[in-house]
Amino acid sequence: MKKLTFTVLILFCFLHVKAQNDSTFVPEHLIGFTGGVNMVSVFSEGALTYTDKQGNLLVTSPYIFRNIGGISYKYVSGKNVGLLAELIYNQKGGYNEFMFDINGNVTDSILFNHQLDYAEFAFLTDVRLGKRHGKVNLYLGPHVDYLIKQKILILEDTFGKKYSEGTNTKFEFGIDIGGAYSFHFNKGEIELRFLYNHDFTNIFKEKTINNFSFNQNQVYSLSLSYYYKLPKK
Repeated sequence: MKKLTFTVLILFCFLHVKAQNDSTFVPEHLIGFTGGVNMVSVFSEGALTYTDKQGNLLVTSPYIFRNIGGISYKYVSGKNVGLLAELIYNQKGGYNEFMFDINGNVTDSILFNHQLDYAEFAFLTDVRLGKRHGKVNLYLGPHVDYLIKQKILILEDTFGKKYSEGTNTKFEFGIDIGGAYSFHFNKGEIELRFLYNHDFTNIFKEKTINNFSFNQNQVYSLSLSYYYKLPKK
């Protein structure tokens, strides 16, 4: 991941410098709308327990499907490079475990579905490769989240025990990396995009929920965007 991130940044810097020297290209501004589906999970150091005490399987997949949608702005500074800024409603979360003893002295746990909804701002580089009407877009950049609401669905009997009602972490930050294919026409473009979204902030303080030292949001997002090209001055 680090090597790929460094490579894309070097490529962006090279193309950005090249774009500044291209006097024939007129910068473009586009606004648009994005909507799609997320495949979400909690990134941690170990596997969760997906069965109850009787050995019955509680879930068949570690992933949960949620939604994403919002508004986008693109600034195309050169033939092969630009910037993407988005304000989106991003639904994250996944399966996690409450320990019977939050100090980690007892291994028994309760599986739960933790649904977290964020307002997210992302600022991504856009490396654009291809012909006039069809381009491959490479994206990389940071994002910051603000927690709007959350919901915890307990999937096992709690045996009368009480657990945390959720995370107290309002702000998250992380990185997006991915690619897209965009079709360009006179008034704008349509884009099919795949992004990997990873937060670097623990949802819960380490070892206070499960016995893992970290528990972070990770999202695989597939979205469709429509961008309208603003008139040139």
